[in-house]
Amino acid sequence: CLLRLVLGVTDDGEGSHILQSPSANVLPTLPFHVLRSLFSTTPLTTDDGVLLRRMALEIGAIHLILACLSALSHHAPRVPNSSPNQAEPQVSSTHNSASTEEQQLYWAKGTGFGTGSTASGWDVEQALTKQRLEEEHVTCLLQVLASYINPAGSTSNGDTQTSHEGRGQNSSALPSVLLELLSQSCLIPAMSSYLRNDSVLDMARHVPLYRALLELLRAIASCTSMVPLLLPLSGESSEEEEEQLESQASVGTLLAKMKTCVDTYTNRLRSKKDKAKAGVKPDTSDQEPEGLTLLVPDIQKTAEIVYAATTSLRQANQEKKMAEYSRKTAVKPKPLSVLRSLEEKYVAVMKKLQFDTFEMVSEDDDGKLVFKVNYHYMSQVKNASDANSAARARRLAQEAVTLSTSLPLSSSSSVFVRCDEERLDIMKVLITGPADTPYANGCFEFDVYFPQDYPNSPPLVNLETTGGHSVRFNPNLYNDGKVCLSILNTWHGRPEEKWNPQTSSFLQVLVSVQSLILVAEPYFNEPGYERSRGTPSGTQSSREYDGNIRQATVKWAMLEQIRNPSPCFKEVIHKHFYLKRVEIMAQCEEWIADIQQYSSDKRVGRTMSHHAAALKRHTAQLREELLKLPCPEGLDPDTEDSTEKCGAASSEETLLHEQVKPSSSKDMPTDFKL
Repeated sequence: CLLRLVLGVTDDGEGSHILQSPSANVLPTLPFHVLRSLFSTTPLTTDDGVLLRRMALEIGAIHLILACLSALSHHAPRVPNSSPNQAEPQVSSTHNSASTEEQQLYWAKGTGFGTGSTASGWDVEQALTKQRLEEEHVTCLLQVLASYINPAGSTSNGDTQTSHEGRGQNSSALPSVLLELLSQSCLIPAMSSYLRNDSVLDMARHVPLYRALLELLRAIASCTSMVPLLLPLSGESSEEEEEQLESQASVGTLLAKMKTCVDTYTNRLRSKKDKAKAGVKPDTSDQEPEGLTLLVPDIQKTAEIVYAATTSLRQANQEKKMAEYSRKTAVKPKPLSVLRSLEEKYVAVMKKLQFDTFEMVSEDDDGKLVFKVNYHYMSQVKNASDANSAARARRLAQEAVTLSTSLPLSSSSSVFVRCDEERLDIMKVLITGPADTPYANGCFEFDVYFPQDYPNSPPLVNLETTGGHSVRFNPNLYNDGKVCLSILNTWHGRPEEKWNPQTSSFLQVLVSVQSLILVAEPYFNEPGYERSRGTPSGTQSSREYDGNIRQATVKWAMLEQIRNPSPCFKEVIHKHFYLKRVEIMAQCEEWIADIQQYSSDKRVGRTMSHHAAALKRHTAQLREELLKLPCPEGLDPDTEDSTEKCGAASSEETLLHEQVKPSSSKDMPTDFKL
């Protein structure tokens, strides 16, 4: 059939069209399957095997495979034109440019507001089909490379000496230029991209791809000359660059992290099974466990093989460069107190607090649930049946593993999650407001409950930071705590924006709240208001709206959080405000100055003066609370790199105190006094 198509003949010889025949689905990958079979049946221990691999390089077959991998995995080669002596076949991939409609959108899609049709803007099934076909090709290409390097497809695990001999034989038989070719191609970026996926949920949906990837990793580990591909790829670099290289995530490191995620998932699932009550029937209709059952031991086995191979290579390199390493290690390791910036220090401190468990609910002597924290969905939890489907428990375990490694973290805005020690369906979330928004540095708490039919229906999310139901922080955040998002099915958005049990995740919900709701100009999230964006009227209304949100953020998301922190996030809130206290005070000063310049405006002047007076009162109280904050345990209050900054901070705080102190006695604006 392939030969007929090459010759321009579409008839299969039996009166039917080739592309409509039963074998049409395998035609795109058939040449690669044949090549894989050829490599697998021709071992490197034979002259034919060595000659075959040499010819595959000379005629450009391996270059073609790497070019196809680059196009289908959407990863460019590390070094363009990886082979200077041989033209690499080019495989072009088309990238659709942004549509005119997308360029004209001013509000965040999926927030449930804005004009336009709610009809689907793209075909989800078509996109998934395209992704599936690309994934099948990538899987086949990885298998071809694995059979090229290690035709046997297995590694000796029992006898270490045998394993070393096998690696040595493969190394001597493979072409010497292969290592350079692979290191400069897209292979390492593509493998690293797949290995960075720390979502067990997503891995379970792409089992064949990951099994092919693991097969290739075992093949590389079986060949001594190829093992450097598993370590950080280095060249001629300075000492600083080498230090950064050491901290880079190599293929071997990423695989070790993936193994940790899988181990965490299996441990959580095992604990859930041990504590499950008798009478809960397993859900046999779900096919997910079968794929994971094959994938989990594959990951664990491959990680051990790769670790053994990379450890041997590291030891050999250390023996060669012992003098250089001893000189470098003699130079101080960087402690937390001398990190290059306060932003790095914040990230380093808060990273350990991002995901954890907390006892939110327990059972009394009568077996009734008793909540130890305030929880919005208390009644739903108590009224829910004791039965727990295996699919739901499995999905929650996968979600928990993903959250433990993938939550957004930066000095600008971060997400923190606490789940109950015994029940993964009960969670609390804390999101710090993004910089350059009216929510900046505020702490916003959400209650989350995963219903009995999860993931068929989305999680339930409620905002708890509402000032006792007195503040509506955003058109998407009601004062009763309702969160309006298409992905939560709380708004009739486009089909692709709604919750999809197969493609949606709780992490997507958190990122949507952080990036689509807590935005710089929340006024334009109101239905229809986006039309006034860029007009004088819209700009004035947006400033007025932001002024109210800013004073509410200081009062309820800062001051109230410091005074009455949630037990689940007490340490997070303490360290957040302690580390950012100087930045927060400077931020409040800027907000006050910004609001005051519009106090004389005829249209919004009176409202802005009211917001400015309220903001000054809250800022004065916030400053007193920040000054009373003790240094958190484990942090050095007098770090060397922050001495100058702290000195500048002290002057800023003193100046700010002088500005806000008069406003605490009266509610009227003080801009005329100043």
